[in-house]
Amino acid sequence: MKTQILTAALALTAAAAHAGVLDFGNGPAVPTICSATGDGGGAFVACADYAKLNQAYGDIAGVLDVQYSQPLSSGPSTLNWWSGSYNGLYGVLWADGGDGPASYARIDLVPLAGAAGVTLTSLDLGAYPNTTRNTDLKVFDLATNQVLYSYAGPVGSSITATSFNLGLSSTAGLRIEFRNTAYNVGIDNIAFQVTAVPEPASASLALAGLAVLGATVARRRRAR
Repeated sequence: MKTQILTAALALTAAAAHAGVLDFGNGPAVPTICSATGDGGGAFVACADYAKLNQAYGDIAGVLDVQYSQPLSSGPSTLNWWSGSYNGLYGVLWADGGDGPASYARIDLVPLAGAAGVTLTSLDLGAYPNTTRNTDLKVFDLATNQVLYSYAGPVGSSITATSFNLGLSSTAGLRIEFRNTAYNVGIDNIAFQVTAVPEPASASLALAGLAVLGATVARRRRAR
């Protein structure tokens, strides 16, 4: 009976989770995740080097909004797509601005009304053309702008990209930034998990089950 009560309690507190990976292509087929317009808001089209990523890619309706930008760019704010030569990664996102302070990439993972929070599990950074370059990576909590993770140093080695295992969570959302350089350093394989808010009917059912189990235990104790 105790096991049944524990199971019911876990069913009440554990919400459905959406786990996914923002993978910008894995070759050899070209992904259809870029935009027909330079601002990233057009129709989905097949990608090509220098193409702009579609702003809708990675969104989960009612649960997660993924936003791509390059704040220092004078052009369209969405990020650019490139096929290969980033230490074995196929399909990466990068920012304009050259290898200097002006190259600044940002990706926000924003939970919507149907989500209780988001966790950033891991991501990969690679350097073009299959070399090693320095970059400055930070992850922020969107509610407080607190830096949850910071790394400044080299990424990439020949055909091996650099993987970052993070496990960072926020109820308000997470911001990924990499800069100086975000031009010849590209990002791929952003693994995340979103905890969805349980539906009211499911919560009510779980509460009812707990009440019944609790009453049963109480009767058994009185009968002893």
